[in-house]
Amino acid sequence: MQKTNEVTVETTRFSVPQRVETRIIGMELTLRKLVLSALTMLGVGYIMVNLPVMILLGYFWSIIPISSQANIAAISGRILFIVASAISSGLGVAIVLSGVKFYEGNPTNGTAFLCVLFASFYLLCLGIGSTLLLPSGNLAGFLLLVAPILAMLGAATYMVPNSRFKLVGSISGIVGGALLAYALFNVRIFELVFDWGIPFTGPFMSLLTLEGIAVILGPVVAFIHSIVGANREEKPLAHASILLVALVYGIGMLAGSLILSMNLWDLVWKSPWTGPLSGLPEWVISTIVFWSASLFLIDLGGIILIITACLGFVFVAKEFSQFE
Repeated sequence: MQKTNEVTVETTRFSVPQRVETRIIGMELTLRKLVLSALTMLGVGYIMVNLPVMILLGYFWSIIPISSQANIAAISGRILFIVASAISSGLGVAIVLSGVKFYEGNPTNGTAFLCVLFASFYLLCLGIGSTLLLPSGNLAGFLLLVAPILAMLGAATYMVPNSRFKLVGSISGIVGGALLAYALFNVRIFELVFDWGIPFTGPFMSLLTLEGIAVILGPVVAFIHSIVGANREEKPLAHASILLVALVYGIGMLAGSLILSMNLWDLVWKSPWTGPLSGLPEWVISTIVFWSASLFLIDLGGIILIITACLGFVFVAKEFSQFE
């Protein structure tokens, strides 16, 4: 009889932790599905948005006469913007692959590194193109060249399986992110090629202020990961930092893309009578409509990313409770 009671006590003692662990596993599976959905929508959104952007850049490039040095610089700058948009479409594919790998539980270091490289080359092409379109000696334009290079060097260094290299790589990324944020606040990149009198988003289709914050927080998260390492008790802190970046970026994507989409619709609505789009060919107006509609994919991705981050904080709270 005494032995039976001991077994009952042991079963009761371990039933609560087992229930908590089961809930955590179920929540983790839900998070994986949400992350896959968010990254798929964002990746497809980048691909769909950049198609009309490339078409529009090609049209406005074609109507510039080769009659002066300034016009040649303007044409060259727009060609680099077209190359940048093509690279951004490649970034969209890499983002989707990252979501699939994360959902399957496979390591995402390789695809994350690929995303950083695509994003850095994208920004580098935009930086070179902006330098050709901006007045000579513009500091922000110069920083648009330096920041992506620092980001690429930081990402490559961070991939080395050594804690010191990871620290150096993350610090390089933080410096690059800070320089990039300063450049983005001082150069409205898309306004250099689309002078339509509306506020454009940052280069990643996010609200400019939040995008500047996100490019700094990203390498800060990498710095935290390099310090935490494999310490199990510190992992929830690293997870919380990632979720903070996702929340900031998701809000920026939702707000920025929605505002830009509404502004584009307003220009299209006024185009038969007035505004910068007045007199443009009908197919150009249709391309702008397609651009505006494609931005709703990024809006949806931003919404899912916000939901994922909020649910993720609940998951992190559960992780912290395991150490109590």
